[in-house]
Amino acid sequence: MKDLKTLPITGKFFNLQEHGYALDRPLNNQNRWNTKIVLSAFDSDSRKIVSTAYAKRRDYLRFIETSTFLKCKNKLSPEILKLYPEHKTVICEHVGEFLQDYLLAHPEAVISSLIAVFDYLKDTNSINQAKRRFITPSIIRLSLELSEGIGPDFEFLPKFKNVLSRLKKSSVRFTYGYGIEDPHIWNFRILNGSRTRPLAFTTDFDYFSSAVNHYWELGYLYATFRWFRKISLNLSLEAENTLLSLTEGVDVGSEFMFWLGALSSYCGYKDSLHSFVKGEGLHEMEKEYKIINALDEKVASLAKDLLI
Repeated sequence: MKDLKTLPITGKFFNLQEHGYALDRPLNNQNRWNTKIVLSAFDSDSRKIVSTAYAKRRDYLRFIETSTFLKCKNKLSPEILKLYPEHKTVICEHVGEFLQDYLLAHPEAVISSLIAVFDYLKDTNSINQAKRRFITPSIIRLSLELSEGIGPDFEFLPKFKNVLSRLKKSSVRFTYGYGIEDPHIWNFRILNGSRTRPLAFTTDFDYFSSAVNHYWELGYLYATFRWFRKISLNLSLEAENTLLSLTEGVDVGSEFMFWLGALSSYCGYKDSLHSFVKGEGLHEMEKEYKIINALDEKVASLAKDLLI
């Protein structure tokens, strides 16, 4: 493990040691440290806590607002122990294990854990749930907008883009409620303890929205298990099959949302794909390019079925 003394936890970010906490280890990826640093630590009573220090005050306030909102709705959410407004830092009770770590430690609980995640998504999504016209997921909308400026030699999601305007203007309605716009495998935790079945929840409220479809979230999560495949192929395949089984027998609209979620999770590759298409290297993108094209075709086909 990297020497924790080298972590950028001084200066603009909260210094745990100066406030009587004993540092344990970082919990979020280093590529996110420019926006927030999440650290595991211990308080003066040796109780394990989690510190989240934000670079921007609006993100700090959004976390507090969302946590409080979910608590008022009797939904599982992080328990805030202390706030340091001057440092844009929240101290929360450490509860649950990261989904990825939990699955590795409890391979027998893959099915029950993922059912718990889906139950959590549905439960959160039930808040102010309503039928609405199609809302383009922000990650897809931004990707399409940015790809237009890349150049005429590269078209991102051409098949879905071709049917998108018709879908938005149609009378087709989808179920929307509260949810997270980044339902990545890394953003879920599992709480087990003495319970007969695990509970799932998220602590990542950077992109919390009132207009999310829970099948879209499930599809997004499904696609992010491609990262878990690098650690345990067999467990990942079991997990992916479990998530697919949760879509059996659903209506075309929910199936469309699931695969749209899977496609959404790949939208961060657009710049790398542009370089790949132009022959500027990045041959590792060839597989992703084929997957994105296949998902683009599948989502467009399902959208056309809805428009019939």
